[in-house]
Amino acid sequence: MTHVSRLTVSTCLLAIGVLIASSACASTAQSRHHAASPPASGPSVKITGVVKDASNGLLIQAATASYGDQTATSNANGVFTLNLPTGTPVTVTIQHPAFQTLQQSVTAQSGARFDFALTGLPSVTVKTKTNETHILDIGTAQFAFLIQFSGYNRSDKANFCKEDGSDFTPDKTEFSRIIGPATPANAAACCQFPGVMSANVEMKSGAKLLVYFKDSCPGYEVDFLGREKSTGLYQYFNFTNITEIDFP
Repeated sequence: MTHVSRLTVSTCLLAIGVLIASSACASTAQSRHHAASPPASGPSVKITGVVKDASNGLLIQAATASYGDQTATSNANGVFTLNLPTGTPVTVTIQHPAFQTLQQSVTAQSGARFDFALTGLPSVTVKTKTNETHILDIGTAQFAFLIQFSGYNRSDKANFCKEDGSDFTPDKTEFSRIIGPATPANAAACCQFPGVMSANVEMKSGAKLLVYFKDSCPGYEVDFLGREKSTGLYQYFNFTNITEIDFP
């Protein structure tokens, strides 16, 4: 009869136990791995979005809609399209320089159409020599000069010169008021040519200055422009026709 030592039996039992434990751990790890895996994304469908001004219902052109790595721009009717996962709430972001950024949750279904109402930013008031008052969005309001056969060069910063000849380029948010209309002047410290346009400005800092439009030195037309709140259309105003601009 073959003799089997207790040590050998114990060793075998230990090895079997380790094998069983290892199999159990592997099974548990595999189960956990599957539980942590994200669910497969469903099919996507094309949805239609309509961007509007929350204050008056006007359709908004050139708003940017985005989801993930997709972007779309609203057309003249305020309409854009995006492809979104079906039946899953997702967040669509809408941006436009005249409005506060909007993030809205939508659940896409085939043929779905969603409205996105944007809240406007503060306004700039432009008054003209013809006694007209225009309300522009601060986000789209800009200083500009017209280059013939080329178009407008626009900026959020003014391109002025002070009486001592130093440059003065404040951002539009730094102004309290610009008082016009702009008139031609001689300012050798700012422009070698006669007839550079000038106007008075009041800053939020309290400073009141006579300034010269450097862009008018080479003969360019100097304007102020922006999107009018009541129509949603861009307006262009020559500084020679502006009596006052009031900033928020």
